[in-house]
Amino acid sequence: MTVLFHLSDLHFGPKFNAHLSELILQDVRDAKPDLTILSGDFTMRGRVSEYEQARAYIEKLPKPIFTIPGNHDQPLYPGAMWERATTPWARYMRYINATVDASIETRDVFVVGVNSNHRIVPGGIWSASQRRWVEQEFLRASRDACKIFVTHHHLDWMNKYRPFGQWFPTAHLNWLKSLGVELILNGHTHVPLTTQTAQGIVIAQAGTSMSTRVRHGHGNAYNRIVIEPHALTVQVMAFDEQADRFEQRSEKTFSRQRIQEQLS
Repeated sequence: MTVLFHLSDLHFGPKFNAHLSELILQDVRDAKPDLTILSGDFTMRGRVSEYEQARAYIEKLPKPIFTIPGNHDQPLYPGAMWERATTPWARYMRYINATVDASIETRDVFVVGVNSNHRIVPGGIWSASQRRWVEQEFLRASRDACKIFVTHHHLDWMNKYRPFGQWFPTAHLNWLKSLGVELILNGHTHVPLTTQTAQGIVIAQAGTSMSTRVRHGHGNAYNRIVIEPHALTVQVMAFDEQADRFEQRSEKTFSRQRIQEQLS
């Protein structure tokens, strides 16, 4: 059994909730997951001070940790626009991770994540070179490994146009199916979602874990994911104000055999 924690949209900055961050930190420490995945938006405006806070927090989390950037991780404030136009990921690479695309193999899972952001165009975009790299990485996965793909922007638009998600989601989902991807993790919308696509791929979308920028009546939340040889379970852990802790709001279990049959 492999246990993953999936956090997204931490948003260190003006709307960051330090109390929630400490609750989640303790949850992760207590659970000792096999891997903690952070799917972008570490900062609010990409300021150096926000990155310093984000790095200090990440250093407290148990290892291993897997990260990719979000759209808010590019500097966006007066005085930083030239940097956004020329080296938008320099601060992320300095404070969070040396690369914006990453992969890791650990205990029966193979995870590949890509930077889906663009400094000008809203929404998610993957380049041709990123697609080639993703294909090469997944070829390295062991036969029985659960293949997981991580991106910041959502591929399930839920029949809404804002916030902008991944462009051409159906084509991308068909491509990920051809690579044998069983699970997609993303953030961006601040709305928890667990669903299965027509291609058979499970999507676990995380809410904002520790920002007051909650949306559409959804509070703060993160995902706890359990992967077993024959099952994949996504638990949405939501903050309960009265209990002052994160408690399980929902749980969905999917048959991995059924997923693989749909992917084949």
